[in-house]
Amino acid sequence: MNLMCSILFYPSHLPVNQSFAVLELAALSVKYTLEKYAPDISIKWPNDIYYQQKKICGILIENEITEGNIIRSIIGIGINLNQTEFKSDAPNPISLSMITGCTYDRKEVLDQLFANFEQLTNELEGKKNDSLHRKYCASLYRCDGFYTYKDAKGCFEARIYSIEPSGHLILERRNGTLSRYGFKEVVVND
Repeated sequence: MNLMCSILFYPSHLPVNQSFAVLELAALSVKYTLEKYAPDISIKWPNDIYYQQKKICGILIENEITEGNIIRSIIGIGINLNQTEFKSDAPNPISLSMITGCTYDRKEVLDQLFANFEQLTNELEGKKNDSLHRKYCASLYRCDGFYTYKDAKGCFEARIYSIEPSGHLILERRNGTLSRYGFKEVVVND
């Protein structure tokens, strides 16, 4: 019913401190693919793809590092494509079929995903990481306005100030204070 795939990617001389660019590449590839079929697709930092307030895709990446460079990435992608009923404790799943009422050919969607991935790979390998980064930041879920977040100290209101090229999320609280977060250090308190 759904589309689950792994992409084996060999970045050319990508320093480990730029590993977030691989996630940006994958997330944008999925976003652009899904936008062909439905509006309101965004990236929820760092690695989920959302339709409005619901999760339609997750991405996991494993990097192999040698001498300070990423030599291989395994990018796992799971897109909720045709499933219309979810029997799990996932809080907010949705599928493309639930959004549009249509059924999708997995091979067609996979081909579109690969085409988008290849096109964006050219930007990454052309040393245009800043272009990918700008596109990723512009595609963020809840990128405008203040929302409730939760970290180790509790709940607070903030807005996304920026995402560092390292992948760290910078949130600005209402009083102007900036806070820097790594993966799993903060969540949107929906």
